[in-house]
Amino acid sequence: MSELKLLQCRLDGRYDIEECLGRGSYAEIYMARDLAATDEEFRKVVIKALNVLLQGYQDPDLERTLIQNFQNEAIALDRVRHPNIISRLGHGTAIDLNGTAFHYIVLEYLSGGDMAKLIRAEPLPLERATFYLQQVCAGLAHAHEGGVIHRDIKPQNLLLTGDRETVKIADFGVARLEATDGAITRVGTNIYAPPEHSPLLQTAQLDTASLQSSQLTPAADIYSLAKTAYTLMCGVSPRGFAHQPITELPVPISLKSWAPSLLRVIERATQTRPADRYQTVQDFWDDLNDVGLPVTQPLTGAPARPRISSELNVEPEVVTVAAPPRPRFETSRELQQHEVAGNGNSRPRIVVPITGHRPLSPTQELAAHLEPGRVTVTVGKNDLPVSRSAAQIVIAKSRKRGRDFVVGLVLVLCFAGLLAATGAYVRSLIRQRTGQQATNTTTDIGRQATTVTDVNLRAGPNSKTDVIGVAESGSRVQVLSLSNNSNWCEVQVLQHSRPKDDPSSADRGWLNRTFLKFD
Repeated sequence: MSELKLLQCRLDGRYDIEECLGRGSYAEIYMARDLAATDEEFRKVVIKALNVLLQGYQDPDLERTLIQNFQNEAIALDRVRHPNIISRLGHGTAIDLNGTAFHYIVLEYLSGGDMAKLIRAEPLPLERATFYLQQVCAGLAHAHEGGVIHRDIKPQNLLLTGDRETVKIADFGVARLEATDGAITRVGTNIYAPPEHSPLLQTAQLDTASLQSSQLTPAADIYSLAKTAYTLMCGVSPRGFAHQPITELPVPISLKSWAPSLLRVIERATQTRPADRYQTVQDFWDDLNDVGLPVTQPLTGAPARPRISSELNVEPEVVTVAAPPRPRFETSRELQQHEVAGNGNSRPRIVVPITGHRPLSPTQELAAHLEPGRVTVTVGKNDLPVSRSAAQIVIAKSRKRGRDFVVGLVLVLCFAGLLAATGAYVRSLIRQRTGQQATNTTTDIGRQATTVTDVNLRAGPNSKTDVIGVAESGSRVQVLSLSNNSNWCEVQVLQHSRPKDDPSSADRGWLNRTFLKFD
């Protein structure tokens, strides 16, 4: 892995990066302090950095797809600004302390954690769950009106403010912006993703039309939202209902008086055919909001649960944060071309470490230790004044330093010998493991797999050879042979997921194995 070196660094002259919150396959998430923020609410921010080298190698096709997804996320967030959707505060391109160029977007920091963490101890009561779900429905309905389908609604992508009173939708990295957009690499989390996101997992005959992004409608997000509602109220994820309708609730939720009403809403929202689900978030919320209300109001006894307003705040009156400029991220090759051409494009900013006072020299440090308070430190000067008595003590100790040096040298040599022996042992283990891995990779020959994105078929096992065909996202292929390092596979396309743009293009060629999901 090639992680970015950003901790305790200042980015763009204003973001002091303090903590790494986590890493994904190709993104690193950091918490930073915005020195230019005038509003205390946005003093802490999240830096989401795209690292195309996080898996240890670089592939131009994969990099282009990742950058497009990253840019789509920023554009989607700007298009659907809403109190219940996380705000993008900025973006940029920079170089870390190792010299690695990376793109980043700046997001608001939500300190309350995510909904998955909230229900870890116990599920939410019905009233509290509907309180949060109304906010999620409001943000999601606003996104749909803006032409954005989120495609990955789940508890982990619902973040809370510090007081846990406001929930915001996050992670628009796989969002579809328009009906005409092309396929995007990742299409949601399997447990919560609707069947149309993963048509090859269906038992029926493959319907290649369902692979087209135009088939994705708000009903896809409603499916994921209903399964999220199940998780919030039941305290467990719907693993037993992956890619199929939810038909029952677990105990003790199923024993509640309102359980049948809840099940009817969730079962309809998770139907396999999108046309059989709710078609708008507002319709879904109207029925969900009625769960727990009796058909008739009793004249005596405890009052019924108060009904939350059914009107969603789809069009917010005020959006507190103005949208930053629209981003345009470039591949590493394009960045290098602009730098060589000197065409005036802005160069990536260089990350600098956060430095404090200049450290003392060894002589000054010893003098300060022997006579505290007698050393004056002046920032920005190399020669710092040392008291006379301290300097005399330093000279008197010079002979002892010589003996200490000899002893230290002997210890270093012993330690170096120990390291050499350890290194030889580790190298032997690596050679053994490498031999085992090479044996395992040969078993991939003859296996069938599915492409996870549109990928070029090349004439040879590297990205510099000619493109001779295309295997569309979701196509079925069979591995014929492997390259020497087993990173590239020669495949035969068994079934294209959609008609080929060029009927004369080849169905056999080389592609990187990272684009394959083996059966």
